[in-house]
Amino acid sequence: MSDDHDNITPFPSPRGSEPPREEPKSFRPEVQSRPRGNVSFSTGVEMERQKPGQDWRSSHRRLYVVLLGSPHASGSIARKDAMAARAVRGVEAVMFAEDLGRYNNTLGDQFKNEPLLADEEVCYEGQPVAIIAGHSLEACYEARDAIKIDYHEAPGILTLEHALAMKSYHGGAHKVERGNAVAGIDESPRKLRGSLIIGPQRPCAEPVPKIRVNWLQVGNSVEVSAPALMPTEVRTAVARAAGLAESAVTLDPGALAGPANAMELEPVRLAALATHAARKTRSSVEIVLDPDSPLFRGQRHATRASYEVGFEDDGYVHAVDIRLALDAGFFASDSDIVLDRALVHSDGTYAVPNFRVRAVLCKTNSVSSSSMPAEGAAQGSWVIEEIMQRVADDLGLPAHEVREINFYDDRTDIRSAPYGQPVNGPAISRVWGHVIKRSDYYTRFQEIQHWNDRHQNCKRGIAVTPLRFGLGDPRHERNRGMVLMQILPDGSIQVRPSVVDLQDGLAGQIQEEIAVRLGIGEDTIRVLPGDFEVIAQATPVLGVDVAGLILRAIEDACSQLIHSLREVALQLFAARGENAIDMDSIFFADGLVGSRSGSVEPLTFNQIIQGAWLKRVNLMVTGYHRTPNLWWDRNTGTGWPFSAYTYAAAVTEVQIDTFTGEVDILRVDIAHEGSPTLNQGDRDAAQLARAFSIGAGWVLTEAVPDPDAPVTELFSADQGISGFTGAPCIFESDRLRPSTDLASAPGDPCSEAPVLLGCSVRQAVWNAMQEFAGSTHLEIDLPLPATPPAVIKALKEISLQMDRLSHQETHIDDGRNVGY
Repeated sequence: MSDDHDNITPFPSPRGSEPPREEPKSFRPEVQSRPRGNVSFSTGVEMERQKPGQDWRSSHRRLYVVLLGSPHASGSIARKDAMAARAVRGVEAVMFAEDLGRYNNTLGDQFKNEPLLADEEVCYEGQPVAIIAGHSLEACYEARDAIKIDYHEAPGILTLEHALAMKSYHGGAHKVERGNAVAGIDESPRKLRGSLIIGPQRPCAEPVPKIRVNWLQVGNSVEVSAPALMPTEVRTAVARAAGLAESAVTLDPGALAGPANAMELEPVRLAALATHAARKTRSSVEIVLDPDSPLFRGQRHATRASYEVGFEDDGYVHAVDIRLALDAGFFASDSDIVLDRALVHSDGTYAVPNFRVRAVLCKTNSVSSSSMPAEGAAQGSWVIEEIMQRVADDLGLPAHEVREINFYDDRTDIRSAPYGQPVNGPAISRVWGHVIKRSDYYTRFQEIQHWNDRHQNCKRGIAVTPLRFGLGDPRHERNRGMVLMQILPDGSIQVRPSVVDLQDGLAGQIQEEIAVRLGIGEDTIRVLPGDFEVIAQATPVLGVDVAGLILRAIEDACSQLIHSLREVALQLFAARGENAIDMDSIFFADGLVGSRSGSVEPLTFNQIIQGAWLKRVNLMVTGYHRTPNLWWDRNTGTGWPFSAYTYAAAVTEVQIDTFTGEVDILRVDIAHEGSPTLNQGDRDAAQLARAFSIGAGWVLTEAVPDPDAPVTELFSADQGISGFTGAPCIFESDRLRPSTDLASAPGDPCSEAPVLLGCSVRQAVWNAMQEFAGSTHLEIDLPLPATPPAVIKALKEISLQMDRLSHQETHIDDGRNVGY
C-alpha cells in the first residue's frame, strides 16, 4: 500500500490530483528572473533534477526552497498573509517566524540575538521573512509573489559615516596601547593628523552554493550537503533545527577550490533554514539563492580610521594615536573577532614607543562577514602603512626610508607588540633586505624617475611594504587540530584530518610528513579530508595556522604508532635471538625497520605491520594538537593570541594611465617566510599568489557601490578578484626558510598573510601620482580601493592643486606681491 505521503514505499501510486513533482521542461531556472513583490530575484544557478525515489530511506519528494526577503533595510512588519501562497499548486509549505517556534528561530546559543526569519521587524535589505518549499521553482516563485506583507518602512543607517553620526554602536570601544600616545604627540617636534577610509570587499565564491538537506525516514536522521569552511558548525545548526542529536546528522562538505570558495557563518544560516523546510515537509530540499543575496554575499567590514602622529625630522615616529570604526552590520555575529584582529595588527612592523589604537563596531542596517582571508588584520595594518606614507610625504623623504627607520629591531628596548607578544625584529629586516636586493629596488627607483621625466601621459611608481601577520585566532579554543590515522594490514595508511578539502596541497604536505616520520613511500598514504563522520570538530581554515596544527597532530599520531611498532619490532628481533637491542634505537627509514644499537638485519615495514596484526596491536590512533599558552583579554588589550608570526615584504611596480585611470601591475617581488617542510615550495608559491591577488583586487578594483549614491559605481565587486588579464607582468617570490626553530615555525604562512601585501600596490600607485605632481609637496588623497574612476578623481585634484600653486607663483616675485 502506498499513497502520496507514504515515506517508506519509494514509488507513489499515481493519482490524478497529485501535484507535479518535476518542473516543466520549458522552465529553465538558470536563466529565470522573476519579481517577488518589491524585490527582484533570480536563481543564477543551474538546478539538478532529482527523480522520485532516488534514496529508499527518504521521502520520495525532492523539493525546492526559496526565500522571501525584505525589500527594506529597516522597518516593522504590520501584517503577514500567506493564504493565497499556500493555495498555489505544487507548494508544500510557507513558513514565517512564528511557524519555527520562539526558541528555534535562532542560529544557536552563540548568536541568540540573530533570528533566522524576521518576525516583527526587518533589519537589512534581503533579510529572510518567509520560507517557501515546493515541487518546482516555478511554484515557489508564484507562491512568493502571492505572499502579502505590509511593512512600515523606517529610515535605516546604511553607511559607516551615518552610524558614527548617530553613535550607533555594538558595545563600547576597545583598545591596545603602549606608553603614552597623547603625551608623546604633544612632545614631538612635528605633528600630523589624517584619516583613511577602507572600503569593503565582497566574497568571490562562485557559483552560488548548493545546499541540500535530505530528511531520512529510516533512523530519523538527516543528510546535509553544504560547502563550508567550518562544516561541523553546519552540523550543529542542522541538528538544532531538526530537533535531533548531532550524531544523527550526516555531513558532506564537498571539496572547495581554496578558502575563498566558501564561507564560515553564511552556510550555517542557510543550512538551518533549509532544515526547517525539510522538517516541516518531511522531504529532501534544496535551497536556491539569489546570486546577490546578502545571506551569502556579505562583505568585508568597511573601516574608517582617524589618526594623529608625532615624529622627528629624520622620520622617526615617536607616537601614534589611532581610532578605528568598523561596520559590523546590524547583527554583529563574530565581528568582535575582526575588531580584535584589527587592534593587534595596527602596529604592523613598527616599534612606535608611544602607541594607542582604539576600535569600535558600528551598527548599520547591512550585513558584514568575518569569514574572509585576513579580515581585520588587513584593515589594521594598512592604517599604519598610511601613516608612514604621510610622514614621508610631510618630510619629503622616500617612504622606504621612513619605514625602515621605524622597524622593530633587537637593538632597541621595544621587542614586543603593544599587547605583550614578542616580535622577531631580525626576521623583519631579513625579508625586507632580501626583497630589496632581489628586486634591485634602489636602481629601479632611480630608473622610474627618469622614465617618468620622458612620459607625460603615463606615470610609473614603485613601492616596498613589509608585513607582520599573526597566525592564530583570538578565540583560543579554535587553535587545535586532530587527525585519525590508520595503518591497514598491507602497510598502507589512511589519514583523516580535521579540515575540509580545499584542494590546496595540504594533502601532499601531510603525506610528506608521514612518509618522513615512518620511513615509507608517499604513494602508500591516502589522505581523506572532510570526513566528519569520524571527526568531531573541524579545524578553522581562516585565522589559524591550519597546516601547522594538522602537522603537529600528525606528529602526535606518528609518535603513538612508532611506540607501538617499536614494541612489536623488539619482539620480532627477540624471536630471532637478537635480544641486546635498545627499543629507543629502533629506526624507521626507506621502508625498513632496524636498530642502531648493533649489526641487526632490518625487517621490512610490512613485516612489522603483519606482526602487529597477529599480536592484536591497535594501529588506529588519534593525533591531537592544541597550541599551548594562548590567551587574549580584549578588555585589557593584552595577551598572547598567536601561535606564531610570519613576516614578508613586497616590491611592486605599477603604471597608471593619466587619461583613463587604469592601473597596470608591471612587476611584483615578494620575500616571505615559507613553511618549514621540505618540498612545499610550489604549494607556498600558489597560495602566496592567490592571497596577493585578493589583496591587489581589494585595493584596486573591488569597490562596493555606496547605498546612498544615486548612481552605482562603474567598477563593482561583481567583477570578482583580479583575473589573468590583471595579473602582474612579472611575479617573483622567494620563500625563505623560517629563521626560528622549525619545530615551532608555522606550517601555513602563505594562505592569508600576503593579502596584506596588496598595500604595496596602492603605495606604488601613490608613488606614481607623486611623479605626476613633480617635486611639489601636494596632498594626495588616494581612496581605497583605488578604482580607475577614483584614480582619475585624485589626478584631477592634483591638477587643481598644481594650478592653484602655479597661479600663486605668478603673483609673487622675490617675496613682493606684484598683483597690486
